[in-house]
Amino acid sequence: SYAVVASISDPNYQGTAGGTWVIGKATAALTLSSLSPTYDGTPKTAGVATVPTGLAVNLTYAGASTAPTNAGSYAVVATVNDANYAGSASGTLVIGKGTATIALAGLTQTYDGSPKPVTATTIPANLSVTVTYDTSATVPIAVGSYAISAKINDANYTGSASATLVIIDVTNFASWRDAHFTAAEQSAGLADATADPDGDGLSNLAEYALGTDPRHFTPPPMAILDASGLALTFTRLAHWPDVTYIAESSDGLGSWSPVPLEVLVTGPVETLRARDPLTSGDPSRRFLRLRFELK
Repeated sequence: SYAVVASISDPNYQGTAGGTWVIGKATAALTLSSLSPTYDGTPKTAGVATVPTGLAVNLTYAGASTAPTNAGSYAVVATVNDANYAGSASGTLVIGKGTATIALAGLTQTYDGSPKPVTATTIPANLSVTVTYDTSATVPIAVGSYAISAKINDANYTGSASATLVIIDVTNFASWRDAHFTAAEQSAGLADATADPDGDGLSNLAEYALGTDPRHFTPPPMAILDASGLALTFTRLAHWPDVTYIAESSDGLGSWSPVPLEVLVTGPVETLRARDPLTSGDPSRRFLRLRFELK
């Protein structure tokens, strides 16, 4: 706005007049873009172009000036911020869910009368996963095959996986090996008693004896030092007929002495403990191990 004053310049007349001269802002055109990004944990801004180009623009997302991060829909308003141009545009920014992956493990398990859930691991890690077994949330117990459906349950990620859980009735090491390894894998030595195909430090014989999965990493049982000495606790299937469990202790890894096993929990799955008590005559170093032999 400009104040205007007009004065007569004449030898015979005089007079003045005043007013305001208003130059209105020109209308600029705005175009919104990049309205369909995918969640990746970073803020997502809408793109905006102006005609004429290069004009400053203020953006709001559902009324806030901060660009959103989480998946969802946000009302976007773009307003030109310029001394000579005015204009606005509106749209909807939709941040889609990111895609996560699910890895299923524990798909071949041995019947022991207890539920046999599969293990679901996600990338990114620690996402919530809903798992069903033949469309039911109940984890199966009985011998048989079950269709597994796993789905990501997260506000920002989506993903799914499917597989088949097989619960087998194993009677000895040979049938356990047949259930977990193909004929080709057995010929290649992957199913040998001393082999460790998943690299977790447990041989196939140890996996069999402890009731763990030879294809899924399982930390070996570890000895724990307490006030009474060294203790090594582990679980096993009670009905294995062809394996002997042997606990031994040593003060230098050279000569090993047998250590008795005590049953802490009975049932289809037993919990046992080997304890090496410390006495005043014991050396400063003690070792405790668990090994297995086929009968």
